[in-house]
Amino acid sequence: MAKNGSVQVRRVLTETPLARQHEKTLEGKVTRKRPPIDFAGFDRSKYPRPALALAYHAQTRLALGEYTAVDLFAHLASAMTLNGAPFDLVAAAATIPHDEIRHADYAMRAAKAIAGNDAQIEFDAGALRKRWQKPMGFEELDSTMLEVSAIGETLSCSLLSACRERATDPMMRAVFAGIVADEVHHARLGWYYFAWRAPQWTRAEKQRVADRAGEVVLRIEPRFWRGRDAPPAARKAARALGVLESEGQREAVRSVMEDEVIPALDALGLGSSHAWRIRQRGG
Repeated sequence: MAKNGSVQVRRVLTETPLARQHEKTLEGKVTRKRPPIDFAGFDRSKYPRPALALAYHAQTRLALGEYTAVDLFAHLASAMTLNGAPFDLVAAAATIPHDEIRHADYAMRAAKAIAGNDAQIEFDAGALRKRWQKPMGFEELDSTMLEVSAIGETLSCSLLSACRERATDPMMRAVFAGIVADEVHHARLGWYYFAWRAPQWTRAEKQRVADRAGEVVLRIEPRFWRGRDAPPAARKAARALGVLESEGQREAVRSVMEDEVIPALDALGLGSSHAWRIRQRGG
C-alpha cells in the first residue's frame, strides 16, 4: 500500500495449490457436493433427555460461532482486498461467509429437531463492532489470520471431525460431514495466506507474528479442556448424537496441535514448538 493510501492491484495469484483451485473454479471445473440432511426424519424419542440436552447445547453453540463468523470472515475478505492480496486469497476468503451462514442454518435446524421447537441464539453485536473500529493493515491481518483461520479453523476441523466420527444418528452425521467438508478449505486458506505472506516479512513483522503464535499456543489447551460429559446412562446416546466428551475433545486438540498446527508454525520459522512444550495445562 502506498503512503497516500492508494493500492495498485495486478492480477497476481499465490504459488500454492489454492491458485490452481481458483483457476479451475473460474473454468467451472470445481463444485462442492453437499450431503443431503434429513432433518424431518430425526426421531428424538430414541434418545434420553440428558443426551438431547447436551446435543442441543452443542448445536446452538455451534450455530452461534458460525453465525458470528460471517461478520469475521467478511471483514477478513475486505481487509485482504484493501491490502491488495492475491486474487485467489481474496476469492477464497469471500466465499467463507456464505459457508458460515449455511453452517449456522444446519446447526439451528438440527437444534430445532433435537428440541422439538425453534432454537434461538444471542450475541452482543456492539462487542463485535468494536473490533473493527480501525482498518486492518497487514500487521492486524497477519494476527487475525493466524488465530482465526490457520489455528482456529484447523482446530475446528479436528473437533468437528471427532464429532462426525462418533455420530451414528443419520441427521447428526450428515450435519457434521457437511460442515467439515468446508472447514478443511477454511483452514487451508490460513496456511496458504502465510505461505504467500511469510517471505515478505521484515524481521520485526516475523517476530510479532511469532509472539502472537506463542501466546495462542500457550493458552489453547485450557480453552478446550471441558467437553460435554453425559451421565453414564446417556453416554452411548450422546455419542450417537456426536456429542464430544472431555477426554475426546482433549485428545482431538492435542493430536491436531502436535501433528499439524505446531509443525506448520515451525515451518514458517515461528518457533512455536517451544511454546507448546511450556503451554498451560488444563484441569
